[in-house]
Amino acid sequence: MAGLVLRHIEKTFGRTRVLHDVSLEAGDGEFVVLLGPSGCGKSTLLRIIAGLEPQTRGSVNIGGRCVDALPPSDRDIAMVFQHYALYPHLTVRENLAFGLKMRGKPKPIIEERIVETAALLEIHDLLDRKPKELSGGQQQRVAMGRAIVRKPQLFLFDEPLSNLDARLRASMRVELKKLHRRLGTSMVYVTHDQAEAMTLGDTIAVMNHGRIQQIGRPDQIYHEPGNPFVAGFIGNPPMNLFEGSYRLHQRDLELRAGDLTLRVPFQAHDLVGADSGTATLGIRPEDVIFAPPGSGHVAVIGTIDLIESLGGDAVVYLSVKGQPLVARTSPALRQHAGDSVTAYMKNFHLFINENRVPLPSS
Repeated sequence: MAGLVLRHIEKTFGRTRVLHDVSLEAGDGEFVVLLGPSGCGKSTLLRIIAGLEPQTRGSVNIGGRCVDALPPSDRDIAMVFQHYALYPHLTVRENLAFGLKMRGKPKPIIEERIVETAALLEIHDLLDRKPKELSGGQQQRVAMGRAIVRKPQLFLFDEPLSNLDARLRASMRVELKKLHRRLGTSMVYVTHDQAEAMTLGDTIAVMNHGRIQQIGRPDQIYHEPGNPFVAGFIGNPPMNLFEGSYRLHQRDLELRAGDLTLRVPFQAHDLVGADSGTATLGIRPEDVIFAPPGSGHVAVIGTIDLIESLGGDAVVYLSVKGQPLVARTSPALRQHAGDSVTAYMKNFHLFINENRVPLPSS
């Protein structure tokens, strides 16, 4: 049984439509991430699932039942917000117990669930402290504990790690993934951070301008982006994208972007449409190298603008006939800013009419 089913969700505020025909499923026990830039509609969609915001059109099903007419308290969900929203005058134990008391749960059950949750999140030694005595990471654990203690059939997370520093965010990602494995409960997680999405999600739904651009496993989203937006949004640094006119030349596709001409292997039967037109050609920074390779690479000559050393590797920014090109490579590169260098590229991604077109593998 699917934990969550959204069908044709639309949302308008006045004359502004912020969600366009959104359909999505989260299987029982599945971790689904809504990923996209600020303002793309992902938090609005989460609020609709929670019942905090009514949809203009469409339906929400949780655990096999339509919940459109139900208030948040009757949807059997728990939500963790970006701001922890802990009661400052209550201890951690009292914060965990609050929701259960409001639902009239007996004291023995409340205490049992508090003990279970505290052990799961390793916060048993914090139960008698108040929120102001806790670090940011500890407060986040308590906020998650307040959701877990209710044992809902669906968890909703709205950018819960965005207030933590980078080191703590990384460790909390690991803890969240372990928590999901232990609980086995369906989770929907909103973030604009692709590292969180790639680490946590069983499935990622990439959103932009109120529409779902692509749904798939993290590896699918990364290696087979469905359109130029997804290609450019996923990856660090993001994919290099060259927009221009193309034409088929024997078994190659020739793309001209300004003064730059790229010719890549292509099989005409993969093309749906004309033999010429406009297209976008993409290349991941890690697929740009500087050592002479074997066959199947496309060579270009460019000038190095900047080299960023990241310790284990380096990001190299080049200018190739007026077009920017970014490479992620070994820090042992001997060239410097201002030097001319030959870059070799492989594993291209082609998009025509905003849709992915297969290319032969290098």
